[in-house]
Formats: sequence, structure tokens, C-alpha cells
Amino acid sequence: MSAVTSPQTPSATNPRQGGLGSRRYDADATILLVGFIGAGKKTLGFIASAALRRRFIDFEESFQTKFQSSPQVFAAAHGFAQYREAEVALCQEILTKHQTGCVIAGLGVTASFPSSGVLATFTQQHPVIYVRRDKSDIQQFIGGDPAKFERIFAIGNAFFESISNFDFFNITQEAPPRAESNAHLSLKLKEIERVFVGFLHRIFGKPQLQLFSADAFSESHTYALQLSLCDLEADDFNLDVLDAGADAINVLLDHESYSDEGIMNRLSRYMTTLRKHTRVPIIIDARMDERKPHTPYRKFLRDIIRVAPDAFTISTACSDIRKEIHSIKGHSKMVVLHNHTEPLGVGSPDALITSIRASFDDLSFEAFHLVGQSAVAADTLSCVALRRKLRDILNIPVIAYNNGPGDRASKILNPTLSPLTAHSHITAELSMQEAQHALTSLSLYPKKRFVIVGQDVRLSLSPPMHKGGYESVSLPHTYIHQDVQEFREIEEIFRYPSFGGNLDGIAISLPFKTDVLPLLDEISPDAQDIKAVNTVILDHRIESNGVRTPFYHGYNTDYIGIKDCIYSHLSPANAIREGSTALIIGAGGMARAAVYACYQLGVRRILIYNRTLSNAQSLIQYFRDWARSRGDESFHLDIIESINDPWPSNSRFPTIVVSCIPGRHPDTHAPVELQISDQWLESRTGGVYVEVGYGPFKTVLMEQLTPWSNKGWVLVDGLKVLVKQGIAQYELFTCRPAPIHIMRRAVQEEALKHGYFHMW
Repeated sequence: MSAVTSPQTPSATNPRQGGLGSRRYDADATILLVGFIGAGKKTLGFIASAALRRRFIDFEESFQTKFQSSPQVFAAAHGFAQYREAEVALCQEILTKHQTGCVIAGLGVTASFPSSGVLATFTQQHPVIYVRRDKSDIQQFIGGDPAKFERIFAIGNAFFESISNFDFFNITQEAPPRAESNAHLSLKLKEIERVFVGFLHRIFGKPQLQLFSADAFSESHTYALQLSLCDLEADDFNLDVLDAGADAINVLLDHESYSDEGIMNRLSRYMTTLRKHTRVPIIIDARMDERKPHTPYRKFLRDIIRVAPDAFTISTACSDIRKEIHSIKGHSKMVVLHNHTEPLGVGSPDALITSIRASFDDLSFEAFHLVGQSAVAADTLSCVALRRKLRDILNIPVIAYNNGPGDRASKILNPTLSPLTAHSHITAELSMQEAQHALTSLSLYPKKRFVIVGQDVRLSLSPPMHKGGYESVSLPHTYIHQDVQEFREIEEIFRYPSFGGNLDGIAISLPFKTDVLPLLDEISPDAQDIKAVNTVILDHRIESNGVRTPFYHGYNTDYIGIKDCIYSHLSPANAIREGSTALIIGAGGMARAAVYACYQLGVRRILIYNRTLSNAQSLIQYFRDWARSRGDESFHLDIIESINDPWPSNSRFPTIVVSCIPGRHPDTHAPVELQISDQWLESRTGGVYVEVGYGPFKTVLMEQLTPWSNKGWVLVDGLKVLVKQGIAQYELFTCRPAPIHIMRRAVQEEALKHGYFHMW
């Protein structure tokens, strides 16, 4: 059987973390991808195999190995009945033998109903994902006249839905426009790779950290952007609203939407679209219409989980199936939704509370959502009081507000996932700007002051980037710069943390990122490992004598910027696997961040090139000791001493190169004349080159690498790194999701204004 080997050796145990059909699986449960020919199962299977370090098994290759013939040729030579018999036998063999540690792509040329019994058993204990794709794309692969195709598609679609427990829509990727600089063709799969791998992590209950802001379900005045399928399907829908500062996306479906026969195809398509353009949780909110039959709603509740939403709502009217839905929901949060016909807290609030407690004694849900009607402004405080009582009683997040223009204040004062509109012309609803401005006016959201300190920070683009983000969502904060030449000036700021007012955060620039460590009260594990801090949050604590004293938390977002730039520009062909190698140029604080970023991505072989050999040796010795303290003997670091040295024969050519040296000498501002050996760049699949610095000149290294973009190398300038690290810093400072497109645009505009080199 033809397969790609991986570090993990599959075993034959039955993975059953939860009950049968619970959609909770052991971490190594085999993943099965099914769907029509041409849906992209093999491509997604390769992606999953590389990302999860699993063995990849392709059904067609397995068939070819076993029968020395492709499925199509076999069927033509031996007849369809004999092919079906061979297909079922091989299906049984593969699914029985490879219960864990694998990704299996496809189980036959056509939908095979005799296989469904085998698959039904497998589906109870494993994620089986129906890979959907545009019907027109499928038709190109299947061919035939339209009428025949429609029959084949209808039968196949029903079959794949019946044997699977998840849906993923593989959106066709268009080649990037030629005018888009530095966009290598192999990167056209990168976004779908990120979305699909994230989908798999949610299935296994291990979602990757994408936000550094507050939990969407916390009581920190979080917001949910309300979107209907009609919004998403509109020709003029602006995708920028998806990352404009909301804490979650609430996808609203009415009776007509979820009753549609093709709803799962539409919903899975838009889930992929949303995941491509936002990092925040997605909540599927289907609203039951009491005046219409409940059967479509109940069926849809069972189907919602197929798209692995972060959360979904279930009406209180469906209390009889709540436990059933909870038992099959996997790792999605279940939010019970109750629509009250009167203003909340008005009339007999105790009777409402008693009714709710009686209905939900099992608490088989993770949050409660209560919506009142026909309220006026005077009802606001009653609504607030009711929410607090329910929160204390249920001990879970409670979302409570009144609908309608008469009581917008209840939405402003509701601290968890208040609804926001994407349509600014609807005056009855709240926009992000209105909600945030109201909280500031009521002194419920304090104005914060941030400063970036270091040498030559007057040239930094961080202040306009952060200011652009604040202004776009009406945050009242400020972000200024302060040039300092000596560390004692920073010590003075820490000793007296005011800068025309209370200071809430400090961005530490070169060359003080290591020196600042002794001034901090608490350092994040990442910054502790790197031994460098670039983000400091000022908190306060009350001493036993009642004195309020500052408390400093230190973080490193530099490595996050480097890591995200490497990952988002590293083509699937260069997915990090055993033997992947990185080259780091430099040995200072940013080089430490780059080494750590590569380690976090899974790279275990790194070479350092630096003109001052002793600094490179110190860097390597530090990380060797660090890895040894973690018990990691697989981490290998070496020095390459001269650009004239050949690449070491015991290492693969690097597919990741990170330059951590400035483009200009700090004293003379003359360009740094540094090149590397072209021989080091001879990876057959190219790679990604990242520069961490930015400024008015195209660096000598970037000039050298530019022609290599035709040989598979993707070039990333320092402005992209600035934005990526700035996103994390913004969220740590504000506890709010960053409006990414606004911050990116602010950097682009300022770079053009200052004549900085850029590659967008």
C-alpha cells in the first residue's frame, strides 16, 4: 500500500474519548476525507498529514498497489459489480488496519452504498469529513450531460452526507494577480491550508491561539457582529467588517434559511469564507419560528455541529432534545437561547428566574442568552439586575438585553457578546463605534496611555499603526513615542510610570529588550525563554498596608510577528517536517526571537550566521542549554562561520531564512553591506525569506534575494513583521481584537509618506 511515512507509528486501538458518536476523539484518531472526485481530498489530506505529523493514505494509490490497476481501469475491465466488491473489501481493510495516526483520502471512485455499513461503524469513533466544492468544479471532473450529472450529484451528495459527521467546503483558489508583488503561485493554497488545519484542531478540541484579547464569553464588554446568510451572499458585502474589532461573529439563520434543502452546502461554504477572513469565534444562531413547523429547526440543530462552529444556540422550546444535542456536539459550545415576550426584569422577574431554573436544572450548556422585547429606556436597569441574578445562579456566562429602539442602553451595559450591526444605516442597532463611545462616556471603559521607548523610535511606524486601530473602533487610547539614549531613562519611567498622566503600557525597542528584564514583576513564559521583552503592561496591586503599587508584566510579541510571517508565507510544499532547516542571520535580541519562532513552528535544525562569531556562539549555547533543560535532544543548532563556507552536508538546504540585522548602521545610517552565499539558497522548493527591520532602503540582502523569487522563494519585508507583532501587542494592551486591515492600511500609508521600502 503506497503511503507517506511519518514520525508517528499507527496502532490498532479504538479511539473513543467520548461516547460513540459524541464527536470527541482521541488525539490520534484517524481522519477520513470523503467526497466527489475533484473535491480536493488528496490535497487536503497532504496538508493534514504534514500539519498533524500523520501518515497519509490515498485510496486510489492503495487500490493501484493491491490490484495493479487504477479503480477506473479495473471497473472497465472487470465490470462494475466486481469493482464494487473489490472496493468494499479494500475499504474494510484500510479502515480496520488504520484506526489511529493516519489521514485517509477517499474511499472509491463513486459513492458506494455497500460500503456504508463499514463506514457507519468507523464514523462513530472517527472524524469523517465530507469535502465539498463548487458543483461546477465537480462537474468538470465528472463530465457527462447536465441531466446525468445532476442525478449522480444528488445520489453522491446524499451518500457522503450519510456517512460523514463533518462538512468542510474547499473554496476554489484563484491564482494571485500578476500585479501582486512577491506572491508565489504555490501560496494560493496557503489560506485554505490555514483554515482546514484550524478546522481539524477545533474538531479535536485543541483550537490554536489566534487572539490575545479577552475571552469572547467573558464579562469585559465583548461584542458579536450579527450577520445573516443574505449579508454574506450580497455582492457588495465588505469582508473588512469581519476583522473590524468584534469579539465574535454571530451567523443568524431564519426559518427559510435552515429549511432550505441545500443549507449545509451554503453554510459550510460561508464558514470557510468567515474562517479565511476573521480570527474570532463563530456562533451559529438559528432562530426558531414558533408559528412554523419545528421539524426543520430540530433537524438543523443536529446538522449545525457538522461545520464545527465555536458555539451554537438552541431554543428553550427544544428542551426535550437538548441533552441529545449536547451529547453529540463535540467541542462546540452550546448556548441556550430564550426569547422573552416582555422587557427583561420588568413585571415578575422572580417568576422568570424560577422558570429558568426549573427548565435548566441539568445545566447541559455553556452559556445562556436571554432577549427581551418591547422595552423602553427606563427598563434598562431592571434588565441589568436580572442578568446579574441569573449569572450568579447559573454560574455560567449570561447574555441579556432588550431588543428594539427603545432600550439600546441594555445592549451597551450587557458585558458579554452584545449584538452589533454591520449596517450603519440601521439606527435601531448598535455599531462598534457607538457602543465603545457610550462606554467611554459612562466611564466604564478607561482611557489608556501607551508609549514606545528606545533609540530612534521617532522613526517608528508603531504609533500611527496603533492609533489607526484605536480610532477605527472609538477606543480613547493614545500611543506616543519617546526617544531614549540610555537605559537609566527607561528605569526612570518604570520608577515613576506617568507620562502626562497614568501610563498603562510600554513598548520596548532596541537596544533595551534584554536590559529591561530585571525591572519586571512577571514575565511571560515565551519572553522568559527568549530572554527579551518588547511589551510591558502596567497593572497595580494593593499592598497589605493599603498602598497601591505598580506591577509590571512583560511579553515578547517580536517572535509572534516573525512566526506568523514565516507560517503565512511558507508554501505547503515547504511545510515544516522532520529535517526542515532554518538559517538565522544575526545574533542579537531579534535573532533570539527568530530562533524561538522557528522552534515553536516545529523546526529542530537551525544554523546561525553572524559576523561576530562570539555572539553567535553565545546564542547557540544559550538555546542548547535551554533545549536540554526541556529534555529536548532533537534540537540542533550550529554556526556557519563564513559566507564562503559550503552549506553543511548533514543539513538540508534551508527553507526558512530570517535576517535579524538592521538595514543601516546605527551611527552612520549607511546601508549594511551583507550578502550570503547563493549556494545556501538552493532548496529545490524554494522557501521564505523574512526581514525583521524596515526603513527607507531596500537592503543588500533583499536585493540579493529578489531574483530568487522566480525559484520558489517568497520575500517578506519588515513592515509585514511589524504589523503581525503589532496585532498581538494591540490585543495585549487593549484586551480587544485588533482591526487588522485598519492597522495594515495605516502602516502602508505611513510607509509611503516616509518613503520606506515596501513589498505590497
